[in-house]
Amino acid sequence: MTSGSILAAASSLYMVLVALLLGSFINLAADRIPRGESIVRPPSFCRGCRRRLNAVDLMPVAGYLVRRGRCASCGGSIGASALIVESAAGLAMVVPLAALGPVAGGLLGASLVVLLGAVVVSLALVRARGGSPAKSDLDRG
Repeated sequence: MTSGSILAAASSLYMVLVALLLGSFINLAADRIPRGESIVRPPSFCRGCRRRLNAVDLMPVAGYLVRRGRCASCGGSIGASALIVESAAGLAMVVPLAALGPVAGGLLGASLVVLLGAVVVSLALVRARGGSPAKSDLDRG
């Protein structure tokens, strides 16, 4: 491997990790914004038992899988939407990177992640205004 290909692989991996983290933030925003809550404070917590989420809980995709979709304290359901949104954000970055390379793929992937965020938060707002409360027990963010 050349130093250029190592740098391209490392930057692509970094962009995928950032996309996964943004997916986690999208979940937080989609949960809190319709409720009129801050996206900054308080730190992420279980809506069932109010336990503050730790580093394992906050790992995008992996945290969900490690905890088997449940709170470590009370066993409350996290909800599959958290896993779906985080995975979609990661894929929105992986696919363009694989097809177009780190520069063009990174730009397209970032645009797709932003679009995903806008759609997910908009759908959460529409759902909240329609009278159907969000079914997320854990505020993952």
